[in-house]
Amino acid sequence: MEPARDPGTTLRREIGVGTGALMVVGGIIGSGIFFTPAEVARALPDAQWIFGVWVLGGLLAFAGALTYAELGAMLPDAGGAYVYTREAFGRLPAFLNGWMTVLLVASGAIAAVAMGFAGYLERFVPLEAMGGRIGVAAISIIVLSVTNYLGLRPGVTVLNVLTAAKIVALAVLIAGGVVAWVALGTPLPAPSAPPPPDSRLSGFATAFVAVLFTIGGWQQLNMVAGEIKDPQRVIPRALLAGITIVVAIYLGANAVYLRTLGRDGLAASSAVAADAMQRMVGGFGSTFIAVSAMLSILGFLNVAIIANSRIPYALAADGVLFRAAAQVHPRFGTPHVAITLLGVWSLVLLFASGGKIGDLLSGVVFADWIFFGLGAASVFVLRHRHPELHRPYRVPGYPVLPALFVAAAAVGVASAYLAAPRTSAFGTVLLLVGVVVFRLLERRPR
Repeated sequence: MEPARDPGTTLRREIGVGTGALMVVGGIIGSGIFFTPAEVARALPDAQWIFGVWVLGGLLAFAGALTYAELGAMLPDAGGAYVYTREAFGRLPAFLNGWMTVLLVASGAIAAVAMGFAGYLERFVPLEAMGGRIGVAAISIIVLSVTNYLGLRPGVTVLNVLTAAKIVALAVLIAGGVVAWVALGTPLPAPSAPPPPDSRLSGFATAFVAVLFTIGGWQQLNMVAGEIKDPQRVIPRALLAGITIVVAIYLGANAVYLRTLGRDGLAASSAVAADAMQRMVGGFGSTFIAVSAMLSILGFLNVAIIANSRIPYALAADGVLFRAAAQVHPRFGTPHVAITLLGVWSLVLLFASGGKIGDLLSGVVFADWIFFGLGAASVFVLRHRHPELHRPYRVPGYPVLPALFVAAAAVGVASAYLAAPRTSAFGTVLLLVGVVVFRLLERRPR
């Protein structure tokens, strides 16, 4: 089933369990846990509901990760969901997955995350000499792209350092909350806190979508499956270890947020981690968490470049993108053309949007979750169509766990479309354009 690769397009397998687990953590924990809990609190009436929706999100994350573990161990090739969709549903859905990822979803996210990093850095140093926020965002994209161009090992080293730093920072926040749990007393009143929506159902739906978007991202590991040592063993272990760390951190952080700020204080906060640390240890805590958030965002940016550059590589290897993008650097062993392509296009979006790409991204969020869910749904088709394939790992609780995750992805798609109908319609048009492009490419002589 795996397409043939010539020697110049074969990646080196260098990623082990430890780095794989850190990639899962780095691909999930960006800036969301520092801000999203406030959105969840605004939508729900009390701490029990708030904590409950995070528990549900954690369970769904395990369901998704375990499903992708079976797929990754069975088809350990670069591209992740692109590969699973191709084998289960055909070349057109797979192409549309890659088309949207390269054109807007991944490249737009890289530009947006880089702007977020620049915003945090501005709190500590003036940015005028570097071209302001956009200049710093561009520099960060270029530096990390070059780092990953020069080899998987330099990129992985940056990944390990930054991800370890964010784990330590959030562990400090959680440990501080546990130590000060009794001494904190009753959370301070927050008269400016918005009341929850009148409808409990709509409030829960809003909170659930926010949690889904915050806890997604483990699929980044599957995108680099072609560079994982002993992938049949490493992918399931790394996914399980990484998700366990993330869920423990998310539940622990939210418990501390609720203890220090309460539902109303959490709902009224614009920087929940900083406000929680401020109450626990004063101004130093606020500065500490701001630096931690900056490093966390930078680490997420690095993972996004590593993982998503493997999508144009896989597209080119399948003959639906210019062939050079499938080349592997003879010295560095990286898909250097694909990395360059993703980095350059991310810079184009960054400058074309003036750094304001939030509205643009909201229009394709639904497409991201279409293919996220479609990748997971591949497990049903492949079990039926190809029972002969070697499956060193099988998702437990089949078919219930994969079905729950696919249903959750469908909820995310519908909610994103309802929340931003105009920009989602724009994303739909891009999908239709992708269909036309694919048909034109298919007519080319091979």
